[in-house]
Amino acid sequence: MYLLDLTGVQLALLFDYVVKHSRQDGLVTTHATGTSTPSKAEATDTETRIFDAALSVFARKGKDGARLQEIADEAGIHRPLLHYYFRTKQQLYEAVAERMFTQFLASFDVAAGDGRFEYTLRAFIDHYFDSVREHQHAAMWMVSENMAGNAVFGELLTRAFETEGSPQRTMVDAIERAVASGEIRPVDPRQLMLTVVSACVFPFVSMPTVKMMNPLAERDLDAWVEERKKHVFEVVYYGLASREVDHA
Repeated sequence: MYLLDLTGVQLALLFDYVVKHSRQDGLVTTHATGTSTPSKAEATDTETRIFDAALSVFARKGKDGARLQEIADEAGIHRPLLHYYFRTKQQLYEAVAERMFTQFLASFDVAAGDGRFEYTLRAFIDHYFDSVREHQHAAMWMVSENMAGNAVFGELLTRAFETEGSPQRTMVDAIERAVASGEIRPVDPRQLMLTVVSACVFPFVSMPTVKMMNPLAERDLDAWVEERKKHVFEVVYYGLASREVDHA
């Protein structure tokens, strides 16, 4: 309604200001319409900055505490450009959650095959540790949003379990085959998955405590991570392995 109070000159100045700053934020002007739209390369770069900034802010403050202006500032863009891509915070939140979850799952691969569960489990633990370490903001966000009662990550995880070829689905299938073959004793696949994932995620969302309890993590985090991978694998696998399995 404030635009109604502006004179023609003021509106022209306002338009020039928006166009100027839109160009600085990664927009180009189409000659046919005179409207500002992102070029393909600039749009990709701007979207990446928005997603990275939104993930960082959401991880620190959660959906309810995050502000679009703060996300725009962290992305180094003006808020109107943020609204060009996402009209509401809810849209941005869901898009970032979807993108983060997809990238997280794509960052590691667990071979299905018909091999021993021992090898599948070791690969899953190794890749999960590496993925969580690389995306610690994402892990912290997932934990905080679950604690706040938001269902978006639960819905994404449910979809992952139902998607053929996803790491979660591959692990469930591998657990069921291992039980059927007698490699491990009978176990609920979902319970085992929760145990393994918790063991991989918890250290990275409570790192100050981890470093207090484990001096090696303070001195040499790489060495500690490799030691932790080995420990989690041995506790889980040899706790489930049948007596015929060679523990050597």
